Amino acid sequence: MEYRDTKLIIFLQTFSKKELSEFEKFIISPFFKQGRDLLPLYKAVIKFHPDFISEGFNEENIFKEIYPDTEFGDKKSRDILKTLSSSLLKTAEEYMVISNFSRKKTLKHRIMLEELLERDLVKYYEKYRETAEMAVNIEGELSGKIILEKYFLEVYDTQYLNIILDHKNYLKKAFSSGEYLSDYFLINLLRIAKLKSFSEIGSNIKSEENICDLILAGLNMESILEAYKDSPHFVFIGFHYYSYLSIRNNCDAGLYAKAKEIFYIHKSKLSRMEKVYFYADLFNIQNIGFQNINLSVRRRENFDLFVSCIEDNAYKMNNDAYMQPDFYRNFIITAINLKEFDIAKNFTEKYTEELKPVFRRDMKYYSKAMISFGMEQYEEALVNISKVKYALVNFKVDVKVLSLKIYYELKLTEQAYSMADTFKHNLKSYNEMPEDLNLSYFNFIKYYIKLLNLTVKANNNEALYLKSEIEKEKIVSQKTWLIEKFEGI
Repeated sequence: MEYRDTKLIIFLQTFSKKELSEFEKFIISPFFKQGRDLLPLYKAVIKFHPDFISEGFNEENIFKEIYPDTEFGDKKSRDILKTLSSSLLKTAEEYMVISNFSRKKTLKHRIMLEELLERDLVKYYEKYRETAEMAVNIEGELSGKIILEKYFLEVYDTQYLNIILDHKNYLKKAFSSGEYLSDYFLINLLRIAKLKSFSEIGSNIKSEENICDLILAGLNMESILEAYKDSPHFVFIGFHYYSYLSIRNNCDAGLYAKAKEIFYIHKSKLSRMEKVYFYADLFNIQNIGFQNINLSVRRRENFDLFVSCIEDNAYKMNNDAYMQPDFYRNFIITAINLKEFDIAKNFTEKYTEELKPVFRRDMKYYSKAMISFGMEQYEEALVNISKVKYALVNFKVDVKVLSLKIYYELKLTEQAYSMADTFKHNLKSYNEMPEDLNLSYFNFIKYYIKLLNLTVKANNNEALYLKSEIEKEKIVSQKTWLIEKFEGI
């Protein structure tokens, strides 16, 4: 293994400039400093941050930077570097834990309360408890995590009240802590049951009946929902229950609508992370089970959900995160299918920079090609698509499909036949692609080649026959476009 591939270097690659500065202070701090002086190794290594890919970055050069008068290459020198690197890795691990802890204010306050109780400093408890409550209730946001944090606070309250012999309020807090724990249990029970259903239907992963299934089957959820109707946590239980039922009933649109309505009514109270998860569930239900709904209705529902998700800033976990390329791609495709070209253009201009740098150029040109194609500007679409060099399989397929459609519109028959043949052979090697998706592209190529044949030698009867055949196909990519082209012959 090369030095750049060690865990130490992989961890250091994730450190920001601010974290590197903090980490250096952490290394030399007397409180954390180990027996060995790790600063020389750190300074030698960090010169190559963040990529650690220059030719000079290797074990020998790092060792000579630390020990300029010592030869490198024998077992002793390698063992010294290995030992120092191992110690620096342990220090990095400690820093990562403490750094994470310092950011988790609720956890810090909770542990402080625990310390006060264990050290019998109960006279200070109420003051620190007030601070802990404020940290949990930041901006009044709701999340499953906050519910659990409130449970822990209530548990510490019971310990405190028991110590000061306040038995009346002790019982109140005991009951209250039980309610928070019950809420958290129900929410996660429904989440796990829903995840299991998603995996069975969406990914065709069959799993055995487990304890979650048995518990859920034994609960009267309608009565439970009624009991929660005035609770601030109703949004979690109601949304997860109806979205779960929707999935279990072939992604029933009515149950989906109930879940969505509950979410939309209460979403202003939810944390950003919860919104991300709720939107993801709604998108998944649409993608898995809305195939039998009218295409234009489905597209509009999908588009409206995208717009709402963007408005709520719920397409990524935090401001420092990147937008997922799939989200970007699917928004563009949905907007173009609805001929919302101006919205697609504005989205490309505004959000391309939110993708990982490695995706930005290709996604931008792919989006421009899609928009130009939708606006029937085929030559401009060809120019843009020719600039895309995707590494991901799904996007390679996107580019090839769009290129084939452009070739057809521009009557570039020779190029179309050649790419269709190459595409067909490539699909056989895409083992990571889901079977149904792979089949949909095989069927697309099959009908696309027949479409090309008809452009060489037109036959109205053959075109009508192929149109009727493709309408019967359940799994075929670009079905609407193919039907339109057969109709036009």
